[in-house]
Amino acid sequence: MQLVASVANPDFIHEAEEAGADCIELRLDLFPKPVLSEGTKAVKQCHLPFILTVRTIEEGGAFTGTAVDWRALMEPWLTYATIIDIEQRFCTSAPLFRDRGLSIIASHHTGQMPTKTELSRIEANLRCYGIPKVVVRPGNLDDVISLCTFTFHARQPIITSIMGSEFRFARIILPLFGSTMLFSYAGKPTAEGQFSVREAKQLLTSLTR
Repeated sequence: MQLVASVANPDFIHEAEEAGADCIELRLDLFPKPVLSEGTKAVKQCHLPFILTVRTIEEGGAFTGTAVDWRALMEPWLTYATIIDIEQRFCTSAPLFRDRGLSIIASHHTGQMPTKTELSRIEANLRCYGIPKVVVRPGNLDDVISLCTFTFHARQPIITSIMGSEFRFARIILPLFGSTMLFSYAGKPTAEGQFSVREAKQLLTSLTR
């Protein structure tokens, strides 16, 4: 399992490294414009793997542009990337990035709780072009249990998480059921309910030692 530090500003990269992150997610849709030279320097000096993400507003982010705008936002950072997060609406770009030697996270974020059948369908569609990342919003504890069960029985690799803060503990326990990444934050949260890198690392250590 990898502990990912999601950052809304590259200035927070050093904090993520010091806190013990395994990987850095650059949330390009949240980056300040323009990115100052110190931020670019932080990216260049970091030796951890980078995930590039442009999250659309429909899936919990801030991006509202076209597919062309999406690619343009990614392009300046591709030199530093190891993994690209791609929502289904942009999945036709996946082969272009794969040809560059980059891995793909195929992501789907929804403000609802899909049924077991719907979760399986979402996973299958995502796996066609990358490692599935399925993020849902549980409505109750039964939904949390259903998501844990889905994660445990899913083909690996699989990434699962939740939206919102009501059941935020699920973010920590899903890796115990097989989710291969836990998304935390450095600097300031990039999504409601996230734990900081330090908090996530301490909780995971307590649960798994």
